[in-house]
Amino acid sequence: MSILVRGMLVVALVLLLAPVDGRAFVPEDLQRLKAAKQCPGCDLRNANLAGLSLVEASLEGANLMGANLSGANLEDATLDDASLENAILKSTRLHGASLDHATIEGADFNGADLQDAVWIDGKVCRKESIGVCK
Repeated sequence: MSILVRGMLVVALVLLLAPVDGRAFVPEDLQRLKAAKQCPGCDLRNANLAGLSLVEASLEGANLMGANLSGANLEDATLDDASLENAILKSTRLHGASLDHATIEGADFNGADLQDAVWIDGKVCRKESIGVCK
């Protein structure tokens, strides 16, 4: 086997075994969200959004899988059709937010304020909805 062929095989093997981080958010999307609070369809997977003020933010269809939204203020935000699987929403203010048709499997809503939020099935959450839509 020639040195050239061996070198090509080594490069191919390194590329195959290199870790591929398909789980990171798109930095430009995070900047756009912070600047304009308008980021429909954004890729914010695993982004740290803890404590941010995102009042009336537009996040329709955004990918927020695994994102940390603990303590964020998403009052009156639009999260329709968003992917919130495994997102952390502990003590997040979602008062009046819309989560219609959002996917929430594995999401942590512990202590989240869901009063008047539009839930994933279109139901409006009652006043005592803390951590769960009632």
